[in-house]
Amino acid sequence: MKEVHENINIDVQRANEIDSQIILDLWKDSARWIQSKGINQWNPDHFNINQIYECFNDGVEFFLARFNGKVIGTLYICWSDPILWEELDDHDSGYIHRFAVSRVHIGKGVGKQLLTWAEQYIRDKGKNQIRLDCMADNIRLNQYYLDMGYKHMRTLNWSNGWKINLYEKN
Repeated sequence: MKEVHENINIDVQRANEIDSQIILDLWKDSARWIQSKGINQWNPDHFNINQIYECFNDGVEFFLARFNGKVIGTLYICWSDPILWEELDDHDSGYIHRFAVSRVHIGKGVGKQLLTWAEQYIRDKGKNQIRLDCMADNIRLNQYYLDMGYKHMRTLNWSNGWKINLYEKN
């Protein structure tokens, strides 16, 4: 019998550089969990605080999801992603990256609320497409994005052995 969790309501706010350690902790916790599932996607040893500072300096918009004042999720949005989207990269899209939810709050609707919030934020900026990506072998996450209404656009096969699925929602 599947356990049913009650959904909680989150508050999403823009993050500042002073939130960098909180963001890093969420990334590392999610990376450890992903690796424990045998998925080669995020490695906690590859994340460091300077990456977050660089993202802020590059104009990336970080957001934090809070419940009862405690940070329980994060993602960032950028307005171009030529490395992954190559010739499909355009300025009519918003790109969601580093989507992470505290393991303590999994199954409570936090991810869905945070993703839905980000989609509306991107639309409010006048963009017509919402884009994101994940490792092709992360079956659960790929299905989650499909269930959230995203369309698979292509699979990238990188020389390091990674296969990355690109998703888009209009």
